[in-house]
Amino acid sequence: MEELAQHPEIDFLMIADRAEAINGKLYVMGGAWDTISVPDLSVPISFSVALGINIPWNATNEPHRLRLLVQDADGGGLAEFEAEFVAGRPPHLALGSLQRMLFAAGVTVVLPRPGAYAVVAFLNGHEARRTVFQAAVENQPPPWPPVPTQD
Repeated sequence: MEELAQHPEIDFLMIADRAEAINGKLYVMGGAWDTISVPDLSVPISFSVALGINIPWNATNEPHRLRLLVQDADGGGLAEFEAEFVAGRPPHLALGSLQRMLFAAGVTVVLPRPGAYAVVAFLNGHEARRTVFQAAVENQPPPWPPVPTQD
């Protein structure tokens, strides 16, 4: 017998040019990229972070905390987003079922140098998922070898 999920989990995390979560649907343009080329790193860039959180039946009707952090290769924080949310329990949700909550957040950040960066999602105080991207200056190759990242 399969064990029932006890805690919310992040199902997916992606970076996109633009994303919105509206009425239980995720609208994404230019999603799931892992490299960005910019003409000038001193100018702030904007992008979106989109994620889906699976909430088990027993974790509904209670508060949860989501924190998104953009980090450089050394683990330093460059931008942060925090939200508290409660997933209600609709009457049709059967015992043991999951429901997915979708989130999208806009990020504006200055990337201090070419190289590796990460978007890290924390759920209820614990790191739940991360995605890594590379930043390069247009018309310049990315650094080689790539900067190692933490998993």
